[in-house]
Amino acid sequence: MIGPHAKEEVTVTEYTHPILIKGNYQVVAVTQDEQYDPGDITGYAVLTMAGARLRQDMTLEDARIWMDKLVEEENLQRAEAPVRAKPMRQRR
Repeated sequence: MIGPHAKEEVTVTEYTHPILIKGNYQVVAVTQDEQYDPGDITGYAVLTMAGARLRQDMTLEDARIWMDKLVEEENLQRAEAPVRAKPMRQRR
């Protein structure tokens, strides 16, 4: 029996639907229905391609801007990383 001041725990299932993919990231629309309907979107999220949620946004534009920043930072890190030269083998 639940008392008058007890809070009932509500479980909400969220579904993600890919909207934009760039580099190793994706912007997804978040809904509470397995079937995608643009009218049922509750927000947007930026995920890694492995599915880890990095950020939740209320607008598609905010999520897109954030994903673009991540991709740009990743590209800068790659450009700054030292290039390994292959060791030279001596011929006999």
